[in-house]
Amino acid sequence: MTQSRPLLRTSLFLALAAPLLLGIAASCSPVRYIMMTASPTGAGPDAEPSLPGLENGLDGWIQARPEVQALLSETLYGAPLPVGVVEVTSRALIDDAAYNGAGRLEMLTLLISLPDDGQGVIDLALVTPNGSSSAAPAILIPSDCGLQAQLLRTDISLNRNPVPSYCEPTGSMLEEYASSFFGEYVVSPPIEQILRRGYAVAAWHESDIAPDRASLHGETLSALGLDPDAPDRPGVIGVWAWMMSRVADALETDPQIDASRLAVMGHSRRAKAALLAGARDERIGVVLAHQSGTGGASLHRDNLGEPIGSITDSYPHWFAPGYAAYAEHEDELPLDAHYLLALIAPRSVLLGNSWRDVWSDPAGAWRAAEAASPVWSLYGVDGLNQTRLDQMDASGRLAYHIRPATHGVRAEDWNAFLDFLDARLEP
Repeated sequence: MTQSRPLLRTSLFLALAAPLLLGIAASCSPVRYIMMTASPTGAGPDAEPSLPGLENGLDGWIQARPEVQALLSETLYGAPLPVGVVEVTSRALIDDAAYNGAGRLEMLTLLISLPDDGQGVIDLALVTPNGSSSAAPAILIPSDCGLQAQLLRTDISLNRNPVPSYCEPTGSMLEEYASSFFGEYVVSPPIEQILRRGYAVAAWHESDIAPDRASLHGETLSALGLDPDAPDRPGVIGVWAWMMSRVADALETDPQIDASRLAVMGHSRRAKAALLAGARDERIGVVLAHQSGTGGASLHRDNLGEPIGSITDSYPHWFAPGYAAYAEHEDELPLDAHYLLALIAPRSVLLGNSWRDVWSDPAGAWRAAEAASPVWSLYGVDGLNQTRLDQMDASGRLAYHIRPATHGVRAEDWNAFLDFLDARLEP
């Protein structure tokens, strides 16, 4: 498996897929949205309801934050998990000249102990840049495909829990097609490029603790000492966000890492988790949330992106149980995506998307950013310094990046991510 995908492979995949896509394009499905293009101005309904407390300035917002956190937990994500205690139980050097000499690859085992005999284990890959005498800022990047596929290495052990079939770390033909269609970096980030820009990478497979399968979510919660039948039980998005914070716990004590400069990166469903981690954990200085869509940065009320009914039918384990009750009643939600973004202020957020990924509602995410931006101003810093979706301005702590094509992670995206990090994580 390599990072570059031959044009012939992409053409073959599209040729095989085209009849199917055309046959169902007129139906009510995500494929229909591929035929659409997002509004270049982000036009659409205003974000509602208004953020609480802003009329009373920064003090008013600070007083309102606990209420907003509670609403997020009750409505979307479920209750936060107990913090737990993180212990590094093993550490092994894999390669001190990895990625053409750019970095040092180590494997760590994190044991997380929780109340009521709850326990979880994370196999963490830590890749630190070579050639620097100072501690490095780190990007935390969860994987849905396992560390062998994410790191492009076969000299590390397979992860402990199941992964979706499209990205089994075997170099399968289906995996090759998925990466061709969804971008060369949808499975594996450009690690050498990241290292040479001075950033460490902390990578793990979230299925170590919380596989993305509805049938296994009850087992996940039970293993963590939680009641899977509790009305406020966390969804898997909440568990993934909690895992990001536990990785941050381990990095705080690592002398190779500058724990004051941590970023999390997530794409699609993992972008939802990255935003939630940023909202709940103030140690996270930058959130890179790419195509987070419904239940992430995009507004619910504009009838453009994925409806609540669709996402909760397909993924009932992602969110709090009560979220599904708002299907076809989005206007009754007591909050929306701008509440989530506002909780990250005054830290930094980059929202990424593509023009044809209307299923994740780029315009809705833009308007959520516009509505949340005044909270940054309350802290005396710039929020959104853009007037268009396609003119990213990293001078503000809230920024927006968009590119051509559809859902996935491509070179243009990582170039934008790293440029934003350079601007926002200056020593």
